[in-house]
Amino acid sequence: MFSFNDKWRAWVVVALLFLFMVINYADKAVIGLVAVSVMHDLSLTPRQFGLVGSSFFLLYSVSGVVFGFVANRVKTQWILVFLAATWAIVQFPMVGSVSLPMLITCRILLGVGEGPAYPVALHACYKWFDDRERSVPNAIIAQGPFVGMMLAGPILTFFIVRYGWHSAFLALGVIGIVWIVLWLLLGKEGTVDADGATQKEDHQETVPYGTLLTDPTVVGNFILWFAAFAVVALCFTWIPAYLRLGLGYSATTTGWLFSMIVTAQIPVAIALSWVSKKLLASGVSSRVARGVLAGGPIVMAGAIFWSIGSIGSPGAKVACLAAGSAMIQLIGWLGPLMLGEIVPTRQRGALLGIHNSVGTVAGLVAPAVMGFVINDALSPAAGFEQGFELLGALLVLSGLIGLYLVNPEKSRMRFFRLIQTSESPQPANTGISKRMSHDGGLINQSKE
Repeated sequence: MFSFNDKWRAWVVVALLFLFMVINYADKAVIGLVAVSVMHDLSLTPRQFGLVGSSFFLLYSVSGVVFGFVANRVKTQWILVFLAATWAIVQFPMVGSVSLPMLITCRILLGVGEGPAYPVALHACYKWFDDRERSVPNAIIAQGPFVGMMLAGPILTFFIVRYGWHSAFLALGVIGIVWIVLWLLLGKEGTVDADGATQKEDHQETVPYGTLLTDPTVVGNFILWFAAFAVVALCFTWIPAYLRLGLGYSATTTGWLFSMIVTAQIPVAIALSWVSKKLLASGVSSRVARGVLAGGPIVMAGAIFWSIGSIGSPGAKVACLAAGSAMIQLIGWLGPLMLGEIVPTRQRGALLGIHNSVGTVAGLVAPAVMGFVINDALSPAAGFEQGFELLGALLVLSGLIGLYLVNPEKSRMRFFRLIQTSESPQPANTGISKRMSHDGGLINQSKE
């Protein structure tokens, strides 16, 4: 076995979790890249293919909630192995003869394995870093989805064009198995949450789930993530098809354009993440540094998607797709951090899972709605652009509601008071001091 000290092991784990998310999002993106070929070979209408895209999310959210609670009790080290094995196994039936029922079944099972992936990966990361050190590793893992989709565009398209669309699924299955081997050799469970008096004291400090789930900051994060994930789900399922059927690009050009659209998201996410960190360091409230910085761009993205239909140039339409997709990304990073500020450690895994699952219900709806709109439109291009108008309206409305609701400081104080009220009186001079943290968990406790 390999041996690392804790410092290096922590960053090896971050690197593996980054690769975990790269594979996760390449798995998601492949269905959009093979869309035109699959519709042709299986004689599917846009409505049927939209249902295929949505089927991936049928149990995605349920799985996310279930594994969120499992992560409170089972080591994330083994949960990650199970999830990655599920992804790999369901790719192989797609290598041979495929029918519509088989396609839908494999996508549903893939959704079961991928639904909990991001929150469980973050939960595993948080076990290696305390709250004040999580920004950088959190940001690295959050880049995994971007890189996964960016690489999927040209690489999987190469396999599709040269060897047929079945080969893309074979490649993803093999890559999943390779990751499992690496994780078993190099991965390990972190101990930050289990160290010292913090965990011993904190294990009693919980807030009723009814109270957590109706808190305005939590609800606001749910709404923002729901709207953002509608864009993400359409990127997986329909954006490559729009580039081909709506704008007339070739399969190879579509692969590169899809990669460019995703690549444009990375500097925007990094820049806004840096701004958020600087604002927090300068004393700006989390409501502004995280809430406004996540919600405001979603409103802007809504306006961008709404305008696509009125733009004549295909190049300008592609630029709008890139800009709109980039604007919604930050909530995927800042949302979990905001929840990490206010949720007790013992309940963090479950809340991250619920948050991800509630938001990703959009994936069950958005691809199917787009498919129905395209199917009933005068032309594929007109159908896509009508769908983008609906998406724009959803983003603007959800962004405004989220901006109004999100207030981590207020929620943290509310939960703090609930915990203090529910605790039995502590003996004097216990040696324990409790203080609220500006940028991190609900309560930090330390021996004086």
